[in-house]
Amino acid sequence: MGDADCAKLVSQVRREVFDLPVPSEVEVQRHSSRLGRVGQMSDLIDIYGEPTDDPKEGDVVLMICAGRPSHVGVFCLVNGQKCVLHSMESAGMVVLHKIADLHKFFLKVEGYYKWK
Repeated sequence: MGDADCAKLVSQVRREVFDLPVPSEVEVQRHSSRLGRVGQMSDLIDIYGEPTDDPKEGDVVLMICAGRPSHVGVFCLVNGQKCVLHSMESAGMVVLHKIADLHKFFLKVEGYYKWK
């Protein structure tokens, strides 16, 4: 995942680690503006996402970044702690953060989603 694309990471982890379905059309244009990516994320969630208040490992975490829902990750449990595995474009790498610590990275959970 050298390009640090959050949507591609979600697809890859869901498919390869959790053996969960992934829509083949999931693609976010990296050359788009942040506002363009917000629209793309919203479209993906509207088309494929089903909100859940009880996320399971492999579910999608939609995060608010810079005031807009524009970032996704994969919900994981690590030693009983709720975490999100996501690709940080600014850092250029994949990271695992506790959900409770996301605010330290200027991120906030918008919601948890299962694929329809």
